[in-house]
Amino acid sequence: MAISENDWKKCKGLRKIALERFHLGVLSDVKLVSDNEVLSPVNRYRTLCRLVMLRDKDIVRIFDSFSCSGALSSLAMMVAYDLLTDTELVVLSEDARDAISYAVRQPYKINWVNEPESEP
Repeated sequence: MAISENDWKKCKGLRKIALERFHLGVLSDVKLVSDNEVLSPVNRYRTLCRLVMLRDKDIVRIFDSFSCSGALSSLAMMVAYDLLTDTELVVLSEDARDAISYAVRQPYKINWVNEPESEP
């Protein structure tokens, strides 16, 4: 679906908000993992590696293809990863909101590694 010029301009502002929220979320999760003393240092490290690897893939998928033709798809992913609120989306036209209404919010969760440490 084509996006109007007015929506495209607003999408750029929403992208900036979502990108900052994405980075803050990753930093918050990194701190949560690194501070979790229930897990061994090895399992915290493994959890962090997995978290960063998965988030790196997501940041590319969500934000790197942001263009006029792909803006609605990117916005839908931002909504799916709970990076934009419904209140923030109100700035978009009804057509644009309808075009991304299929997105189901699924906030990030940490995939904790809690495996026995193997001997080197």
